[in-house]
Amino acid sequence: MGTDQANQVLEVDVPAPVDFRGRTILVISPRFFGYELRIVEHLRSRGARVDYLNERLGDSAVVKVMLRLATALMKRFSRRYFRRSIERLAGKSYDDVLIISPESCDSEVVQWLRGAFPGARFILYMWDSFENKFPRGVEPYLQLFDKCLTFDERDAATYAIEFRPLFFCDEGPVEGGQPDFAFSFVGTIHSDRYRILRTMVACADAAKLPYFIYPYLPTRLHYWLFRVIKREFKGRRLSDFMFRGMPYQDVLEVLRSSFAIVDVEHPGQQGLTMRTLEVLGAGKKLITTNVNIKKYSFYNSNEIFILDRLNPEVPTTFFREPRGMPSKEFNGAYGLTGWANSIFQ
Repeated sequence: MGTDQANQVLEVDVPAPVDFRGRTILVISPRFFGYELRIVEHLRSRGARVDYLNERLGDSAVVKVMLRLATALMKRFSRRYFRRSIERLAGKSYDDVLIISPESCDSEVVQWLRGAFPGARFILYMWDSFENKFPRGVEPYLQLFDKCLTFDERDAATYAIEFRPLFFCDEGPVEGGQPDFAFSFVGTIHSDRYRILRTMVACADAAKLPYFIYPYLPTRLHYWLFRVIKREFKGRRLSDFMFRGMPYQDVLEVLRSSFAIVDVEHPGQQGLTMRTLEVLGAGKKLITTNVNIKKYSFYNSNEIFILDRLNPEVPTTFFREPRGMPSKEFNGAYGLTGWANSIFQ
């Protein structure tokens, strides 16, 4: 990765290929819309022997909330979970242990893992900001790893670690005929996402533009909580939201049927989301609130529209000309193959 700080351009190089044949890898990652499984499957397809361990002791909404609120209690349960997991893996050896965006896997657990697998190289990859995961500081944790990477350019500079954006799955451009929707959104409702989407929908209705919105909430409890604390939820019904995540193949179908895709990142986030790279890798136009995308060498204002969070309106002219196909260099740098090569270089 080369960074031209003076011009604020981020260039991600196509990494050299890695030979994974016969390599033994332990991947410890939270479940995240199936992306962790796609990483595991990709490594196996290239000849690696891979074991996967969920970074959380469970995936229910209750567990996720407890991890954030009842930290001391959940730490005890999480450590017991990792103890048993390590015992189950006893007798195995690994070349690499990859830990992705940990929340339960604290310093003590990493030390247990290092003791259990002394010959392994330990790699940390963050697809969330350190501020979200380590509010009390991350420096001592980073020292437990042999290699650290993050999708967040600001965190990379702050902690002097490697900057490595996320990836899109190497499935090539999405083929399709005339799009059914001018724009679409499939994602979890958080922060100011719903307010922005409601404004976009009102503008689209006025301009008679077709659209598809899949506003996902993890639980009905989230809906009732947001009814109390978020003004834009006033008058909204349970039926206005989805409480089951959309399967990946269905997401691809929505992508295929859309002229442009909407991406609304968390206000505190600097790095590019998985959705951003999926859209560009599929040869679709992107509507995003993430102004940091202007720093990247692939940015093109004809293909990527920067949405104002306070006035989220898209000119209808943006929907006239379709986007061209991504370059071979873009695919090589930002596809899953390139990501895996960077991580395990």
